[in-house]
This record gives sequence, C-alpha cells and structure tokens, in this order.
Amino acid sequence: MNKIYGFGNAMIDIEIKIEEKDLLDIDIEKGNMKHIDDDELKSLLNKYSNNIESRLPGGSIANSLYAANQNGASIHFSCSVGEDDYGDYFVSSFENNENLITYKRSKLSTGICLIFVTEDGERTMASNLGANLELRPEILNLEKISNSDFLIFDNFSLFSESGLNTVIAALREKQQSKVCFGISDKTLIDENLKNLNWLSQNEIDLIYGNNNELSELRNKVAIKSKNILESFGKKGAGFNGSLVPAPKIEVVNTNGAGDALIGSFLAFKDHFDDKTALFKAVGYASRVCRVNGPRLI
Repeated sequence: MNKIYGFGNAMIDIEIKIEEKDLLDIDIEKGNMKHIDDDELKSLLNKYSNNIESRLPGGSIANSLYAANQNGASIHFSCSVGEDDYGDYFVSSFENNENLITYKRSKLSTGICLIFVTEDGERTMASNLGANLELRPEILNLEKISNSDFLIFDNFSLFSESGLNTVIAALREKQQSKVCFGISDKTLIDENLKNLNWLSQNEIDLIYGNNNELSELRNKVAIKSKNILESFGKKGAGFNGSLVPAPKIEVVNTNGAGDALIGSFLAFKDHFDDKTALFKAVGYASRVCRVNGPRLI
C-alpha cells in the first residue's frame, strides 16, 4: 500500500451557482482563482447567499489525499484550521482522524473558498486563506514524512513565507519520498515566481496540473521533473505523453476533479502500470465531476 504524506490548505468550499454574466461582477477570469480578504468574502457571501448549493470540506491537497485513501493508499495530512465550527467540520471529514491528520488551531478563521459554478460546470474560485496563513513547519509530522512513499504539496503552500518554510522543512525530511508538486492555478505562477524558481533547484519526481497551467509554468520557470501528469478537462489526461480519454458524462461541476486525478493516480500506481493507473484515475476524477463538492462521499 502506497503511503502518501501531504500538507496544504484546509478549506471549506462554499459552492455557488452563477450565470456567465456574473463572472464580470466577481472579477475573476473563468476557471481561475484569486485571493480575497475578509471584507470581500463577506460581500460576496451576502450578494450570492440565495445561490449557495453546499458547504463542504475542501482544499486541494486534502482532496487529493481523500481520493487516494478511498482507493487504497495510506495517507496523512497536515494543516492549520481555526478555532471554529468550520475547523471542527474540516477535521471530522478525515475518518479516524487521529491517524490521518495532524493540525494546529489558529486564532484566524478556518479558510473558505467560494466556488462559483457556471451552467457548464466550470468552477471559478475566490479564496480567503484565513488560518492557512499560519501553515508552519511545526505542524508537520516528521516521522510520517520520512516513512512516506510520496510527499505531495502544491503552489498554494508557496504563497506565504511560513508556507515556504514548511516546504523547506518537509523537503529536508523526505528521505526516500518521491516529491509531487501541483501547480494549482495559473494565476499563482506569477504571484509565486520567486519561490517557484527556488523550488526548481530541488528534485521533483512529478509535476501535475492542467494543460494551461503547465504551459504557463514552462514559459515562466525552468522547473524540471521526471514525470508530468497533465489534465485536459473533458478530453482526458496524459502521463508523460501517454493519453487517456475521459468518459462522456454530464458535468455537474469540475471542482476537485484535478485533485481527485492525482490522488487516485498515486494510489493506483501501487497495483497497476502507469497507463492502467491513469485510466482508472481518469474514471474516478470523472465521477467527481458528476457530484456537488470536491470529494466522493
């Protein structure tokens, strides 16, 4: 059984149905993400309160580990949450949480990500990081890292100085772990450019993201990886150039699909060759697109 350790944002995803014209109002390019402050969060929640579909635990690395665990991998996740009901809710989303999650409480509120979903199922995100700004090295479970087969984190952890320090500490402890890095969002590449250039000097076993994110990364950073997992939305996904088509489905929303792809792929790699693992991972991620929320419950 593959052992996967990850750290990153602990979020509550609030999914909101909107029309295409509303994208101009929220001022985020379709399919992308921007960070918002507390006032913007309050304003958007008030404006779209009647359009809220669900409030569910999220966070990209957390979603990936959840998917990996559902498909047989042994996982552990580290994060920072608030001293509030949302923090309790997030922690409780990991069954047997004493073994699956390490966390510290913050005086800041638990992070919230507004997921705006248009009629075609595409998600556009507004993220209020809250307690995630206090992701720190002391949150890490160093023993779990040193015994893991894969260490997974993403671009969101490079956004703050404390997050960068957490990445540095994790890489120092990784030992035999293969490092997997997620691009997360195209807009984060420019925002984190300095830290991405630092990361490019480290050994990365696998980089993953959608084709737009990977194209932007290649244009901006000389970052190398032994392996590339690339998603193409409705067209499927590729691993090191080997493509697997996605099944034709009715998309409810795409929130969490990429997270599910990498998580399930790493789990399936324990039992199957890369092509078969990718085929099964694409199937699992497609199922995520057929439900509200970023995880299959």
